[in-house]
Amino acid sequence: MCYHRFVVRACVLVVAAALLAIAAAPAAARAPTVTIRARADLVLGSVRRTDDGQVVVRGTLRDRSSATGLGGQSIRITTGTGTGDAITRPDGSFEATVPAGPGTIDVGLAFAGSDGIDQVVTTVDAVDPSRAPIDLTVGASVTPTGILVTVTTTTDGVSLPLPVTIRITPTDADEPHRDTTGMSGQSIAIKRADALGPGARRITARFAGDAGHAAATSTTVIQLTSDTTVKATVPSTVDHDSTLRVGGTVTDADGHGVAKVTVTLLGDDKRRLGSAETGDDGRFKVSAEASLLGPGRHGLVVLAEPREAWLRASQSTVGFVTVGAPRPAPIAITIAAFAATALTAIGFIWARRRRDRRATEEATREAAPGHAAPVGGFEAARPSLVSTLRRAADHGFAGAVRESVRTRPLAGATVTLTLGAAGHTATTSDDGRFAFEALAAGEWSARVAAAGHVSERFTVTIPHRGELRGARVDLVPVRERAFAIYRSAALPLLPRPELWGIWSPRQIVDHVRTRRPPPALAALTSAIEELYFSGRVADESTLPAIESKATAAIAERTAGVAV
Repeated sequence: MCYHRFVVRACVLVVAAALLAIAAAPAAARAPTVTIRARADLVLGSVRRTDDGQVVVRGTLRDRSSATGLGGQSIRITTGTGTGDAITRPDGSFEATVPAGPGTIDVGLAFAGSDGIDQVVTTVDAVDPSRAPIDLTVGASVTPTGILVTVTTTTDGVSLPLPVTIRITPTDADEPHRDTTGMSGQSIAIKRADALGPGARRITARFAGDAGHAAATSTTVIQLTSDTTVKATVPSTVDHDSTLRVGGTVTDADGHGVAKVTVTLLGDDKRRLGSAETGDDGRFKVSAEASLLGPGRHGLVVLAEPREAWLRASQSTVGFVTVGAPRPAPIAITIAAFAATALTAIGFIWARRRRDRRATEEATREAAPGHAAPVGGFEAARPSLVSTLRRAADHGFAGAVRESVRTRPLAGATVTLTLGAAGHTATTSDDGRFAFEALAAGEWSARVAAAGHVSERFTVTIPHRGELRGARVDLVPVRERAFAIYRSAALPLLPRPELWGIWSPRQIVDHVRTRRPPPALAALTSAIEELYFSGRVADESTLPAIESKATAAIAERTAGVAV
């Protein structure tokens, strides 16, 4: 009897221990919380000794990416023999009087950080407070060929020309950089190529100091823009029942081809006839049905709309095309229509089998999303066999928007349609659905966007035969697109390539850091870590910078830098 009671009690204890282990397992496996903060620059301005043996320390605290002053923040100042505190003004500047010993001193500035801003420490050794302080300001403006930088240096309110060094870097990194020298008080012209090309640039001006004057530094941020040029080739004649094809290039102010620019073919009445996207070399091809223009002579232009804010839109010169008159259909077409009906039935059966096979492949991909880069896009519905035989008469457009990785519906996404001056916008419901009715005939330009996702652009032709009812638009999360870009640079550092689909993103980033990556890959890894693991909603405008960093990292590896 005692034996049986002992066995029962032992079983109860074993079951209780197992339940506790199961309950504790999720907590142990829970991923760590990562908080990403904004970065700041803490710059020492001037140090000047007072009559009572103390020093007046001035400086600024600015946001690194925008050079905007951070006001209301606490700064701790040390001079080796004394400490002091200051609160930054609205423009980020601060000033404090601190005890200091004789001769040169080491000045330390420390910002402990705050909500959303990372901590930063700056130390400047062997500062001579007896040297006259220099007030240095830097300004920049955009010119047709680049930027014009003006540096002003004054001491006690009196202008003083001094030699300065100007360093240009991206706003979010210290490399790559370009240095230029000049004299303060004079405008310094810098070509666009020497300013690292179009984009957001941080300009830092520095006076190194001399026997009678202290060193000084100042920073500003500028958006370096560039015009674009569209050259299009329009055929002189085209048949009424054929396809009109227009090709050309989009280049920037330096004559380089611009990639991923949306180009739109416009008719006489500014009606959109078709659209496309430029390739890596800036070339494009746009197609449209000539029947949309009608018989006669028409003037066409191509409109280029870059995604990047620093590239300006442009359009080509007018090209003229003559569309021939429509020709009656021969009797052979009627006979061919009956044969086409039979072929359509066979094709419908084949398409159904192909759709089932594609669904199986999609299910396999969704079961292991880490093995392939996420793909977004527009997919029209598959009309029934009967509807394919009807004439195009449907003037509606309806469907659903979903997230491409987990195939979940996206609520609150915006679907925008434009045709010339006309425009319509709809917001998706909780199940990701949207609908438009009574649309005018023509080629509508569609844009689908949602916070934290890469927007999709495509065209829809109205009227249609039902293929735009039940359409689907997949949007790729910005984080997933950025991590797919990261793969091209980070994959060689993994022990085995197949681990990319097995390890989590956190494991991959941590592993790359342990390998002590070279500068370009380290900068890319930091940018990916901030974008992917931040609690903030990622914006697709950050992707060009990620692609640029990935290109630099790959070029760095190709050049022979050890990884």
